[in-house]
Amino acid sequence: MDNITHALAGCLMGAGALAAMARRGTAITPAIRRTTIAVGMVTAEFPDSDLVYSGDLLGMGQLAYPLHHRGHTHTVVFALLSAVAIWAVARAMSRAARDREVSGVLLWLALAGTLSHLVLDWTNNYGVHPWWPVYRGWFYGDAIFIVEPWLWVVALPPLYFLAVGRVTRALFVLAALAILAASWFLGQVPRPVAAVVTLGMVGWTLANARATPRTQLALGVLGWLVVEGVFFATSRTARREVVRAIGPTFVDVVITPTPGDPFCLRALVVTSDGANYVLTHASVTPFPAVRGAPHCSAPARTAPVGDPDGRPSTATIQWQVSWRARLAELRDLVATNCRAAAAMQYIRVPQWRRNTDGSIELYDARYGDGSFASVTLPRDAAPCPRFVPGWRPPRQDLLASP
Repeated sequence: MDNITHALAGCLMGAGALAAMARRGTAITPAIRRTTIAVGMVTAEFPDSDLVYSGDLLGMGQLAYPLHHRGHTHTVVFALLSAVAIWAVARAMSRAARDREVSGVLLWLALAGTLSHLVLDWTNNYGVHPWWPVYRGWFYGDAIFIVEPWLWVVALPPLYFLAVGRVTRALFVLAALAILAASWFLGQVPRPVAAVVTLGMVGWTLANARATPRTQLALGVLGWLVVEGVFFATSRTARREVVRAIGPTFVDVVITPTPGDPFCLRALVVTSDGANYVLTHASVTPFPAVRGAPHCSAPARTAPVGDPDGRPSTATIQWQVSWRARLAELRDLVATNCRAAAAMQYIRVPQWRRNTDGSIELYDARYGDGSFASVTLPRDAAPCPRFVPGWRPPRQDLLASP
């Protein structure tokens, strides 16, 4: 997820921790409030500390970010250890945090904060591998777009009314205006959906304005869970429809919802007959009575590469284009090129093309050619990358020879 979404989750958990302290009879001083909210936000963001070295600090070039972002810092082991470390720092820096009752709540908050980051990142199609070093494989939620407007909508109004201080409230207002502007003007959200998101922000703000602080907190948490639940329900339904339509050649499908619209999803479908690899783009709407697939405009990051798919579309699935290659070509590429083998530790939907200079561009169709998930394989041998973490390739099922 984006970092503002993580911060909003941290703020909601911090507000919940303050409410728990108050119910136990703790007088909430400004110092306790500041420390609690800080612990919630810092821990909710901290797994992204891998950004410090997932640039080119390790000298890996194009491979550094996709191999090391959401890497070792996005594991349960790191989450637990870093939560305890942040809690200890908070106790050392704040006298208020050393109070026994406050300290206990802050420890649970820190643990919830770091683990929430892993859970939220799991919900989209980038995925995480939380069980390292026991298991090095990836897990994908395929349900929430990386910046989901409805999560901001349900969190910002209650946080605004629960906040103390003009500066904090002003920041929440700016965040609300930013997500509404992004919905209208960045081209990722269809205009009718942007209108519904805007009305939702207004209506949710009015509902929270009349509520008690306890109800505001409950509305924020409940709203967040409802948004997640709706997107997961439609995503899982869409996946079942694709699996049913494809049949025995099905390998995988990557589901990406339109931001703000759980009823319109983009699908990247991977199929194979054992000799050929096929990637098909489609739009899926799991509930055609709400919106039929031909009227679903799930935006892709880049224009899909391929030829028109020959399958007849239905009210549920609108087939678009397919791209085909020999599976042996991919296996040979990985077996003979160490950079390709490293790239396949994160590439879930491989696609490649040969450049005029003889080099090969290998990329993940989830993000398109030329994205952060692309790697150029020179025609001549190149040094093998160092610090390759050894994740289990997402497409190990296709790379293994029969």
